[in-house]
Amino acid sequence: MKQKQGGNGDDVPRCPPHPGFVGGLCFLCGAKKEDAERGPPGVAVGHETMKQGGDADGNDDEARCVKEEDTEGDAPGTAVGHRMMNEEGDDRGNDDDAARCPPHPEFVLGLCYRCGATEEDAGGSASGVTVSNIDDAPATSIAIASDMATLKRERKLILVLDLDHTLLNSTRLQDLSALEQRNGFTPDTEDELHMELFRLEYSDNVRMLTKLRPFVRGFLDQASSRFEMHVYTLGRQDYAKAVIDLLDPDGVYFRGRVVSRKESTQRDVKSLDVIPGADPAAVVILDDTDSAWPGHQDNLILMDRYHYFACTCRKFRYNIPSMAEQARDEREHDGSLAVVLGVLNRIHQAFFDDDRADVREVIAEVRRQVLPVCTVVFSYLEEYMEDFPEDTLMWTLAERLGAACQKDVDETVTHVVAEDPGTQKAQWAREHGKFLVNPEWIKAVNFRWCRVDERDFPVTARAS
Repeated sequence: MKQKQGGNGDDVPRCPPHPGFVGGLCFLCGAKKEDAERGPPGVAVGHETMKQGGDADGNDDEARCVKEEDTEGDAPGTAVGHRMMNEEGDDRGNDDDAARCPPHPEFVLGLCYRCGATEEDAGGSASGVTVSNIDDAPATSIAIASDMATLKRERKLILVLDLDHTLLNSTRLQDLSALEQRNGFTPDTEDELHMELFRLEYSDNVRMLTKLRPFVRGFLDQASSRFEMHVYTLGRQDYAKAVIDLLDPDGVYFRGRVVSRKESTQRDVKSLDVIPGADPAAVVILDDTDSAWPGHQDNLILMDRYHYFACTCRKFRYNIPSMAEQARDEREHDGSLAVVLGVLNRIHQAFFDDDRADVREVIAEVRRQVLPVCTVVFSYLEEYMEDFPEDTLMWTLAERLGAACQKDVDETVTHVVAEDPGTQKAQWAREHGKFLVNPEWIKAVNFRWCRVDERDFPVTARAS
């Protein structure tokens, strides 16, 4: 399905001001430094470049990151800049770098960025990645995030959104299950606009069905008034462009603020360092995979994974039928996106009304308000939980939600979390009228950001 590309398509370099010079030439427009009306504003060229100032939309026309196309999309090219020298050199830009050519590490505008030799004279050889002329290169640019001063002036925070399993779910046509096909999802399925189901066909004849999560359009529209929204996906760049055209066909929400697997610097890991200018103190992250953000757990709001298609259930080893197999879907008014929008609004209000400096502290405080009057005891959920329960993820999660956790039962305990109804603690809970719930209750509370009904999470005998 051919999609209309979002954005204004204005890729023409706009100088002055000139963002930076390499080999005496502006890396964006090619003007000579001595002819320029203004000098460089002290920014580097590369994936860590931050534009000084910038407009409220974070447009990146004046500072572009140029990297070599990598065929598999797994290994990001070497960036050119003061933080990314060649493998043998340091990152401080010492003056003795010029003495170490050849080999030439990289070329920008036909010149070695270290010694200034022309690519023609050097025979086009470089020890690192050769970067072709910026005007001709099919380069990827990552739009620069607004700085804290701009965000506070506009009363906005930065919201980084994952795509797959957070805002939508996709499946290759050949991966449709037999039951899904019996329910009408077949390789011949076309767009079903009433259910936000779309057929995607893009590079190399990749054919997929993409299902947008219920309420996603309302979510984006309402969140855009309070957040500068960025997309960060570990999917392929062409796939990211295709689905963003579905979510934001007019380019009003993201405005080029998109990071895909190609731009990410580590396989299977995401980092705010990849988004130029993103101040972690102003960033909220929505993602269904917490392990993807090892360095930014305090910014993360974990999303309940959207598993509309069976391929997702198989991938994550969910022993349940997919929503497509059940012919059902999340509800718009109280589904995951509606719930998290309410949480985001609370975080936004607390940050600006209280004139806070770090949104991570606000996220932690709002999360601690979920279970403030609960005292929880765990019963044999993991092999060593009875001896070292405080070292388990479940204990940590309950504390982050505001619950008090302890090893032994007493009159202050409100909940016993167990998988086996026959343990001593489970029996104690029944005898003393305490809530006895299975571990899914804690997970549901974490996703819903509220105390959910304990009766929906009974502890039942395990099948023999």
